[in-house]
Amino acid sequence: MLSFGLYFLCAVLLVLSRIGHGAISDARDGLVDLSAPLLEAASFPAIEARRAMERVRSYTAAFDEIDRLKEENDALKQWEWRTKLLERKVAHLRSLLNAVEEPGLAFATGRVIADARGPFVRSALINLGRQDGLRIGYAVINGDGLVGRTVNAGGSVARVLLLNDLNSRIPVLVGPAGVRGLAAGDNSSELQLDFLPDGAAVYAGDEVYTSGSDGTLPRGLKVGVVAGTPGALTVRPYAELNSLHAVSVLFFDTPSLTRADPLVAGGSGALSLAPSERPDTAASVPLPVATATANEIPAGGRQAQSEP
Repeated sequence: MLSFGLYFLCAVLLVLSRIGHGAISDARDGLVDLSAPLLEAASFPAIEARRAMERVRSYTAAFDEIDRLKEENDALKQWEWRTKLLERKVAHLRSLLNAVEEPGLAFATGRVIADARGPFVRSALINLGRQDGLRIGYAVINGDGLVGRTVNAGGSVARVLLLNDLNSRIPVLVGPAGVRGLAAGDNSSELQLDFLPDGAAVYAGDEVYTSGSDGTLPRGLKVGVVAGTPGALTVRPYAELNSLHAVSVLFFDTPSLTRADPLVAGGSGALSLAPSERPDTAASVPLPVATATANEIPAGGRQAQSEP
């Protein structure tokens, strides 16, 4: 009998819901308004239960994260102890050998104002020039690694030959063993790794850095990592050469570089992105004192703090 009454009530409500009379609509809306607080009160325990379960899960995850961080902290403490021990050993050996500390390098930071990406050239113009102390052959880096080297310099603008340019050749060291090779650009996104010794232990993922054997680039500048397969090894540069913004020029003066390009005052005028036929030559003048844009970094490529 109760089930029949419920069915009858449902049928009546269904019929009334189809009737568009104003009084019925007002009554239905009033019923909804009256039932809303009751439905909200009935759903409150379920909502709170769901929130409590979420808090329990977050607490459990927090405990797991704390345990993981404790294990990681213990491992880092062991590595810290080993690092300090190695630092003491290195300092002792340096004192026994009477080793000389590596000299610092001055550098100036500027920005790329234009770049060229043609079938035969990969270069960029930067807003630094002779008046900032630049010479032809200086290394150009950014926060990721080596970008290229200066090949022309005007008074306030210089042209940078990028690593992947067809004319770029960088002597490098590869991997932990320091295998010597040559990173050559071919206008693609990666560099060719040539002139490796026969049977050299070079593998994909090995770090590649400058060797300094050309007498112009400092030793130890990061270039990239080895990619490809044996017999066709390439170097994937650390620097994103297609989207350069801020770069730094390292003032690394060597006898061969200073003889080939004496520093001139004011440069020779405007530069273009296209390679020039002849390098600029003029009377040499002393290197200007580093300004607020110049700082010092170690010869290996890391930045060091300098006194203002």
